[in-house]
Amino acid sequence: MLVLGAQLGLCFGLLCQLAFPTMSIQPASFAVVGMAAFFTGVVRTPVTGIALVTEMTASFTMLLPMLGACFTAMLVPALLRDRPIYDSLRELTVRRERALEGG
Repeated sequence: MLVLGAQLGLCFGLLCQLAFPTMSIQPASFAVVGMAAFFTGVVRTPVTGIALVTEMTASFTMLLPMLGACFTAMLVPALLRDRPIYDSLRELTVRRERALEGG
């Protein structure tokens, strides 16, 4: 998940760099924020995502952008009423176990 989030963030950073060539945009910063945001969007644990990425990068300068991105990554699925991945996996496992017991 972290690699996928970093790749998505990096691609977004490169697109922003191409769209706004006069600004000094650093795509690597977008990769760091993308890691935390993607992790938060999938697992729905913003504190864990931010702490994990901060420990990996040893960079506290990206803390505020990570907070904003993780807030958005929590808000969008909540508004779309999408369930966290672990809840969905638990429900699937329970259904499979019940099917095995009954059949």
